[in-house]
Amino acid sequence: MKKFFIISSAMLATLFATNSYAQVAGKDIKTYNEVSVSYGTLSNSEWMEVIQEVVTVMFGGETKNNSAFGPVSVEYFRRLTPVVAVGAVGSFSTFKDDIMQHTSPSSSTIDYMTISSAEESGMKKVGDYTRAYISFMPAAKFNWLRINHFGMYSKVAAGITYIHTNLGDVDPTVAKEKDKNVMFNYQASLIGIEAGNRLRGFAEFGMGEQGAILIGIRYNF
Repeated sequence: MKKFFIISSAMLATLFATNSYAQVAGKDIKTYNEVSVSYGTLSNSEWMEVIQEVVTVMFGGETKNNSAFGPVSVEYFRRLTPVVAVGAVGSFSTFKDDIMQHTSPSSSTIDYMTISSAEESGMKKVGDYTRAYISFMPAAKFNWLRINHFGMYSKVAAGITYIHTNLGDVDPTVAKEKDKNVMFNYQASLIGIEAGNRLRGFAEFGMGEQGAILIGIRYNF
């Protein structure tokens, strides 16, 4: 990881120390707007879910992940210069989990024809929750290498994330609980690589709510 940051810093230093990069990039700029759609992994919201699971275990429970989706992101950028662009990023993630609890059922009371595999192993479902993360972040992008149909860039974004949680109990007489929170969030893509013409494929590597690794498509107009 240390080597990763050193290489990234060296690339950015070369950009600001050498005017030729800006000149080459300027010759290739034919459009001023771009929209992107991407899918990422290892996002901030995913790490928060890991922390949530640890807390659940500390209180004697356990979670069983049913499904996870995202982060899916949509971006818009407007180029101010051949190098600098400003815009905004929106992202969405959702997680659905069962909340399990350890049990010690008596063998005489077990109906092996109807009991679930979780209960057979000494676990039973005591609740469930669905958590959605919706983020909006103003952003800036630095196109420090743009030659013909290939480009490299860095991107930073910072904003807020709305967290919407639905917590339910297996007992149908117990009402579901809903909770809403707002938190600061960010994305720092140290290295982005794109290839194509007006329609481009891209990959980014960094950290934040869009993910440590994300891939997508981008349209320039």
